[in-house]
Amino acid sequence: MVHMRKWFFILVTIMFVATEAAFAQDIHFSQFYSTPMQTSPANTGNFAGEWRAILNNKNQWNSFTNAYRTFAGSVDYSHESLFAKGDMSGLGIFLNRDVAGDGKFGTTQIMLSAAYYFPFMSEKLLVGAGFTAGYARHNIRIENLNFGSQYVTDGYDPSRESGEQWSKNAFGYFDCAVGTNAILRLNPEWSAEVGFSVAHPNMPRKTFLGSDDSRLPVKWITHATADIHVKNSLWIAPMFYTMVQQKYLEFDIGVLGRMEVNPISLQAVFFGIFARTSDAGILCAGVQYHNVRLLVNYDINLSKLTRISRGNGGIELSLVYIYSKPKPIETPYYRKCPEFM
Repeated sequence: MVHMRKWFFILVTIMFVATEAAFAQDIHFSQFYSTPMQTSPANTGNFAGEWRAILNNKNQWNSFTNAYRTFAGSVDYSHESLFAKGDMSGLGIFLNRDVAGDGKFGTTQIMLSAAYYFPFMSEKLLVGAGFTAGYARHNIRIENLNFGSQYVTDGYDPSRESGEQWSKNAFGYFDCAVGTNAILRLNPEWSAEVGFSVAHPNMPRKTFLGSDDSRLPVKWITHATADIHVKNSLWIAPMFYTMVQQKYLEFDIGVLGRMEVNPISLQAVFFGIFARTSDAGILCAGVQYHNVRLLVNYDINLSKLTRISRGNGGIELSLVYIYSKPKPIETPYYRKCPEFM
């Protein structure tokens, strides 16, 4: 029975991503806070430092099928006081790569991003906007797919015609996104951010079958977070994230804690718990060593797939490196006393 469920799920998944009527879901990570430019173009350059490099990797549902393997990488640059005192701007580039199912359904995205923030309230409030544009490409190995018409009384016969009409096995398109963000920093122990972004406003054509009716739906994202000093070395960051794309709705809420340990070597230890509505519970842990932060999270599946997955979801890793130019050492001013004194 388990074996039949496995093959049934693989078949349904393949047909879901391959057919023209399917509503494809964008690449996304449980650690949305570790994929800032994918969340919103306005997050480009929004960090304390000059350069930021991020690597993300996710393996999902590998416990019972060859499902999703996702990789992302990004680099962005932050600059202060470009046009006005206290403003902030950023430029960046990111790459996404995802391979799903036995048909090796592949998604590759390479995007350029820019953002600018203007200060208000004596630089305590920054309000900004960003824009992302680039190229996306999809491909699939049609020869690896199995179709219902190829199953006969004696079982599966790969030599039988599938009856499916494919016009191509790869295609690409221009894609873009826009976003806004507001950052409030009242004091060193409390800050908050809230933002909104829209992806695929151009609704590019996305199909292997050559139809003009299959378009990539617009994606709407709302996100918010805060960084709060609780006491001593403990900080907490409550977070909120929603994504709406046609009939798909995702709602994430949780908190990421940070315990500052040693400012010389191991700077902080992270721990967090999140929930994704009707889908998964997410546990997160990590460390920060100098300018490098490593986070690991595990998704515990709580959806209807639990009967097959037995609660096993996916493991996800993120590695964040932020470079800050060392500040020059200033020799303290002193005046030499005359020798006769």
